[in-house]
Amino acid sequence: MFIAKRRAYLNRFQKIINTFAKYGFGHLIHSMGIDELSRHLPFSLIRKENNGKALSKAERFRLVLEELGPTFIKFGQLLSTRPDIIPRDYIEQLRLLQDHVQPFSFTRIKETVEKELKHDLNILFESINEQPLAAASISQVHAAILPGGKKVAVKVQRPEIHHTIEQDLAILKEIGALLDKYTVMGKLYNFSELVDEFALITRLELNFFHEGKNADRLRNTFSNDENIIIPQIHWNYTTAKVLTMEFMEGTTLNQKETLLDRGYSTHKIAEELARAYLRQIMVDGFYHGDPHPGNIGVTADGKLYFLDFGIAGQLSEEQQKHVTVLLQAILEHDTDLILKTITRLGAVSTASDKDELKMELERLQEMYLGLPLKELNLGKVLYELLEISFKLHLRMPREFTVLAKTFLTLEGVISELEPNFSIAELIEQNRSTFLSYHFSRKRLAANAYKNIKQYLHLLEILPGNLTSILEKASGGEIYFKVKVSEMEFLLSRLNSMANRLSFSVVLGSIILGLCLLLQFTEVTLFRQYPVAEVALILAAVMGFWWLWAILRSGRL
Repeated sequence: MFIAKRRAYLNRFQKIINTFAKYGFGHLIHSMGIDELSRHLPFSLIRKENNGKALSKAERFRLVLEELGPTFIKFGQLLSTRPDIIPRDYIEQLRLLQDHVQPFSFTRIKETVEKELKHDLNILFESINEQPLAAASISQVHAAILPGGKKVAVKVQRPEIHHTIEQDLAILKEIGALLDKYTVMGKLYNFSELVDEFALITRLELNFFHEGKNADRLRNTFSNDENIIIPQIHWNYTTAKVLTMEFMEGTTLNQKETLLDRGYSTHKIAEELARAYLRQIMVDGFYHGDPHPGNIGVTADGKLYFLDFGIAGQLSEEQQKHVTVLLQAILEHDTDLILKTITRLGAVSTASDKDELKMELERLQEMYLGLPLKELNLGKVLYELLEISFKLHLRMPREFTVLAKTFLTLEGVISELEPNFSIAELIEQNRSTFLSYHFSRKRLAANAYKNIKQYLHLLEILPGNLTSILEKASGGEIYFKVKVSEMEFLLSRLNSMANRLSFSVVLGSIILGLCLLLQFTEVTLFRQYPVAEVALILAAVMGFWWLWAILRSGRL
């Protein structure tokens, strides 16, 4: 069994490497400086004619990922959100990545559902449509009706997809480790860490319980908003591989002509969508992470609904504040405040980084200075910030990269829906609302109370500890330990210098003594056996060795 698994692993590894070679990336091993990588591969690299010679490297890279299947398509989609580590032309191609998969048979659907839910299909559902509503690389969706007449959408994971993805993740991890070890780019950007992040996201997507929990959390966010609908999860019909949720009847946003034909106001839809996302990001700190137009729809009575909750973004309370301030700073063209906020996000570590970043931010501000708010694309500006961090080798927090991608996608959807609508204008109009939420007296008081609770135990132990300190002080039992920075190093250097000096003095004394002995001695023993001469030669050798050691150390 182990041998069979290992053979399958190596065959997959070979296919991945040779697919890159087939599309003209066989030179990657040398052009990226991985001269020793070929020694670590259990097979030879196949060199073939480039597929698509007329295409750019970025286009061929996208084709490689599409050919390698679900894991690599999803990895490419993750890379498309990281302009801080991937060049712009590659980002544009990676955004085009799509799942090109055929639906799997209904027989396999039946097997999976019955195995996961422990009942026959005809007992679980009154009916289920054998034709899928949608098919993707990880799962496909079928419409069904529960006993009692409730219409639902049943999402079923592809058979064996878990094994395939785990195998590919192991290979990606190995490739990432090799890149980190043998390439300059790897040392700068830590590809192993990126692969680990991708593995975490992918495993969460493979667990439909996680997606169901995301949906429940968003439903709680909009529980008091009559204009937003999050489908209900039927937990009795949900497992890690089967997700059953309320079926949403309506028109998705990728059907603009249908929306217009049915009399919907695209401006109203755009405004409601923007408000919903700003609330998720700037108030709740938890948001739908894939605002694809196919994942958002409008019901017959004009309410917005969301689908596909596998990807979600999350911001801590502190990150929410920074994002709120950053967006305001961008609107006000305040370079200094943008710099301070990025620094607080943890991307800047040295004074030189800060100086270079400030110069780049001033250049960026010149590009957008004077633009009316309705022409200011916040998602594009956030992506520009990530590209600047790529140029300066800065690492932005993952949460920020997910947010930038979400903003960019959202503004693209809104632009297609209503070209004259501006999220920047909406934020400016509601500036006091967003700022007051994070910096209101009530919020500040709540944070202060939370901090006080965290340190409340200090009030209990402080009196006793203070009394103990005072008693020891009055009895002369308190001692202060002072540690001078670099003192241990200085003492070590002084000790080394003293040893060298002592050695030099002793060596000089020995040489001088031997010279005198040779000049004045009359003892015939030394004439018969040249002990003094031999000792003098050895002393001279030691002296020259000592001089060479000092010269080599550079501390003459």
